[in-house]
Amino acid sequence: MVDLNVFTTTTIYASVLALLSLGITLIYMTTRVFNFAHPRLSLVAAYAAATFMAIYARSAHLKPNLEPAETSIGYVTVPFPASFYLVGVVAATVFGVVAALVEYYAILKPLLRRGADYLKLMIATLAYDFILMAVLFLYNTHRAVKSALSNPLRLTPTSLSMTAYDVSIVTEGGTFIAGMFIFSAALAVALAAALYLLLYRTTLGVKMRASIENPPLAEVLGINVERIYAIAWILSGATAGLAGYIMLFATSAGSLKPISATSPADEIVVSAFAGSIVGGVNSIFGSIAGGLLIGYAETYVTQLLQAITGYPEMFQYARVVSMAIVALTLLFAPSGLAGLLRSPRARRLLSRIPVPGRARGGGR
Repeated sequence: MVDLNVFTTTTIYASVLALLSLGITLIYMTTRVFNFAHPRLSLVAAYAAATFMAIYARSAHLKPNLEPAETSIGYVTVPFPASFYLVGVVAATVFGVVAALVEYYAILKPLLRRGADYLKLMIATLAYDFILMAVLFLYNTHRAVKSALSNPLRLTPTSLSMTAYDVSIVTEGGTFIAGMFIFSAALAVALAAALYLLLYRTTLGVKMRASIENPPLAEVLGINVERIYAIAWILSGATAGLAGYIMLFATSAGSLKPISATSPADEIVVSAFAGSIVGGVNSIFGSIAGGLLIGYAETYVTQLLQAITGYPEMFQYARVVSMAIVALTLLFAPSGLAGLLRSPRARRLLSRIPVPGRARGGGR
């Protein structure tokens, strides 16, 4: 029987990995470089969200209401009004985008114009990662920041967690459901649907796919490839920002530790890149699936190994699970999950699945 509490926390963690993997894949598809600073962008967004929520709570004279209210589904706790959480989402998204665009326009784009190879570009992303880490160290130790976050939310800047202020539901059966579980699961589905509509149902999506697949030809056809790349970076920064917002409220999920200048970016970077590689570094939807797969695998495979070996600290080896999946992917499916689905054998199998409205003989 599946433990619902474990399932909810794992879904939150897997959703964070899916968002980060998606952003990593978007950047790789446009610049052909792995952005090692990407998980750190989410920490910038998390601090921005916490700061603006604290300022909003103080200016609006909000006090957390931690008393549960009885409803038809059980007991529901809503510490703050919806506007409080909306401020956090907007701040996280905006600052994630700003941090990503700074990286692109101030660092990578000038290097690309000078003909820098991929190794130099990746080293540049590492340098930006260290710069952001230093900025966060300075930020979370500043006296004004400590004062703003501690009043009225009583937050610790160097170990930032807002789990206590998450919306929570306790059903009549005793199952605890965090509001962030509902938000993260809905966000993953909505984001996948929105990206599909953008890429395959809009003119901008056609231009984006053309610019990514063949930039020189796209330029000949009159497409502004530079603008398309900027849009990709905006999307990447937005997904990193949303991941940071989720991490702020979900420090007990998976390997998500309280927010600081280093954590959980330093721990989660391996899993985020694993999700991108397993899903397919040239597939947007594959990266979402890869992030979800890695998130669930790290939890449930380590639980299985713990049951087999009897070793209670097996969860500490979650990264070994993700690296093992990456190794198997590179050995047997170098193009990732997306490549498997595009293979002739997969297409033959999919064609046998009955679909309403499709002719028996294969249809159109």
